[in-house]
Amino acid sequence: MVLAAAGPSSLWYLTRATGAVTLVLLTGSVVLGIANIGRVQSARWPRFVIEGVHRNVSLLAIAVLVVHIATSVLDPFAGIHLIDAVVPFVGAYRPLWLGLGAFASDLLLAIAITSLVRRRLGHAVWRATHWLAYLCWPVAVLHTAGTGSDVKQLWLQALTAACIVAVIVAVWARLGIGWPARRGVRGTAFAASVALPAALIVWLPSGPLGTGWAKRAGTPASVLSQTGGSSTSSGAGSGAGSGTGGAASPVSAFDAAVSGTVRQSETTGGLVSVNIALTVANAELPTVTLVIIGEQNGGGGVAMTSSSASAGTVADPQLFTGAITSLEGTAITARVSSTGGQVLELAISLQISTAGAASGTVRVTPTQ
Repeated sequence: MVLAAAGPSSLWYLTRATGAVTLVLLTGSVVLGIANIGRVQSARWPRFVIEGVHRNVSLLAIAVLVVHIATSVLDPFAGIHLIDAVVPFVGAYRPLWLGLGAFASDLLLAIAITSLVRRRLGHAVWRATHWLAYLCWPVAVLHTAGTGSDVKQLWLQALTAACIVAVIVAVWARLGIGWPARRGVRGTAFAASVALPAALIVWLPSGPLGTGWAKRAGTPASVLSQTGGSSTSSGAGSGAGSGTGGAASPVSAFDAAVSGTVRQSETTGGLVSVNIALTVANAELPTVTLVIIGEQNGGGGVAMTSSSASAGTVADPQLFTGAITSLEGTAITARVSSTGGQVLELAISLQISTAGAASGTVRVTPTQ
């Protein structure tokens, strides 16, 4: 029996990647814009070069943003519609945080459009509109923190921190040019450049980095159910949910034999649900349950569109919950986490009989 012929949607991964790249490019555009306003130049980097690079980076940011929006809309996982990506705060999926992204996108597009018709608008109107870029950037950072599926990943945290530091350094350098003229304005800008990042750092542990953020952020129950439960803390599509209880002690790495059953049934919308209940030859984590939902393909397998995974004891089978991250034939990789914060990767290899009996092995590896 073949369980699946396809893994998680590539559109979801592309959405996450283009979101991160857009933030980097937008940061570069803001830094170059600040340098241009400050009339920074050198023999090797005259002002017209900085202006040209700034314009090209901004255009590239818009191009990548369009891909980011398109993949978000095309991917059926979160149910984001085109109007949600254009009109702020009307979507069902994390309305505030997705709305901030739509707002930042609208600002960036307004800047681009006014730049194209700059001669007709006049320099004063264009310059006033162009200042929106400095509002667009922090809104985009908040959107990344509130909606980003990888917000708990070290690489995204480091990337966001680098972007924030780059803008702060550029702002401080700009404030130093012409000092002490307009000291009141410069002092206010300097205080804001310190206070706002500090507020973000204080908020993150109780916000996106805290337990149950996906539910608190406004993720629909239908999406939460696909990612391992309503208490998912790392965001839709991240592949790690929160269990219903905390482990008394951390689970150690182990390899063990598994056996169990595989049952297939039809669900609403013509989809197929494959339920795999496994008994593990290990006292710490004796039960594993996997659910695969997708479309039946011609080869008798299922093209996975959503999943859930849980592991635990007989008394608490959902001690760890999460989702399947990779599915190739009967080789399954899942990522699950507990409310205590431990994250486990389950690598399962199965042999399934025509009667639905399953046997094989599991390798459990703590990753956090």
